[in-house]
Amino acid sequence: MARGQARVRGMNAAADLSPLVRKEFPHSSVRQLLVAVAILSGGSVLAYFTYTDVSARSSFVGAVQPEQSLNLDFTQTGRIQDVMVRAGEHVKKGQPLATQDQAVAKATLADAKAVLVAAQAKLAALQSPALTDTAKQNLDLQVAKANAQLAGAQKASGDAAVTANAEVAQAQQAVTDAQSTYDSDNSQYNSVCATNADADKTYCANLQAQVRKDASAISTANANLTHTKASTAQLRDTALNAVTAAQSTVAITQNQRAAAGEPASPADLFAAQSSVASAQSDVDQAQHTLDQLTLTSPIDGVIANVGGVPGELDGTTGVHGFAGPQSMQPAQAPAFSLFPPAAGTDSTQNPGTANQHPLVTLVSSESDAVAQVAESAMPKLKPGTKARVTVNALRQTVDGTVDQVIPMPIDQSGSVEYGVRLTVANWPEGTTPGMSLSVVFP
Repeated sequence: MARGQARVRGMNAAADLSPLVRKEFPHSSVRQLLVAVAILSGGSVLAYFTYTDVSARSSFVGAVQPEQSLNLDFTQTGRIQDVMVRAGEHVKKGQPLATQDQAVAKATLADAKAVLVAAQAKLAALQSPALTDTAKQNLDLQVAKANAQLAGAQKASGDAAVTANAEVAQAQQAVTDAQSTYDSDNSQYNSVCATNADADKTYCANLQAQVRKDASAISTANANLTHTKASTAQLRDTALNAVTAAQSTVAITQNQRAAAGEPASPADLFAAQSSVASAQSDVDQAQHTLDQLTLTSPIDGVIANVGGVPGELDGTTGVHGFAGPQSMQPAQAPAFSLFPPAAGTDSTQNPGTANQHPLVTLVSSESDAVAQVAESAMPKLKPGTKARVTVNALRQTVDGTVDQVIPMPIDQSGSVEYGVRLTVANWPEGTTPGMSLSVVFP
């Protein structure tokens, strides 16, 4: 070792570089090393604070939920005649969705209109000037013609009733005969074959087959009886409607004839005006009843579910008489529920029997976000609080704003959470109600 050169030990030994080493590692490399160490240190600090900030911003689960969800049924129980929409179809406010059987309602409306026409004709006759003799003769002829038509309609109605009664009686007799034949053959089978092991096997087999045919004949006779009753009832209704129409015509012509040439007293005019008002009220009521047999959409929206088919019964309690698919929530609850129902309840059924469900479930085109938030995050949440909402299926994030904080705690296996509804101005294209969300508050 050269004189005056001290040995360097420990960590400082790295500084004891020979001239050769100093050429391979100049001072600039040492500075670069120091800069690299500083960058790594700064990155570690930045990463720490970034992790801390992200960790503090918890993500909560949520779901896309329509702003409105409606379960639609007819206001009175009746047979579904037609269903005009399917699930997934977009509809406009006022668009017809389904209809019930309208035959009786239409006939009632026609009768009410005929009575109104008669009342209006009487009032017009009382208010009109006296008629000439020729006009009076024409009115007499019209009265006679109307009476003849009424007599014909009444006879046809009587004939229809007789025919209907005869056909029903014949169908009922067929049921009675089929039952008698079955009873006789079944009794013979029980007495000869059921308890006698020595009976002729072939004879007993044929007798047993005949008993089955007799049972089938009873079912066929009963079905024919039901059909006959329905068809004859319709025949009688048609004949009665014809009688009602003829009676209205007679009333119109008689009123016109009675009022011809006779000055109307104030009392007669008042009575005629009252009759017109009453008849108009009946027409309005009949029209309202007919309108109620067409189910229309109260909002612009999307059909979420159709729970009935033509031929089934539907009313205020929903579709029944058919074990169809389970419905969505009742009208008081949202169609899509992020939160579990209370213990002991069944959110898939309407009040009433288990096989009743809404005819049409309609959701609005506009949707909100509903999140399930831990109690620790509740103190800083209020209407107007901003949030970032991610549609998981689409992997897109949009801005949201808290609209409602629902102060109803939800016990989730020991942890308490709350529901928060958020509005989203611009949902990503393809967003569908029910999609899962991740919601982050600042």
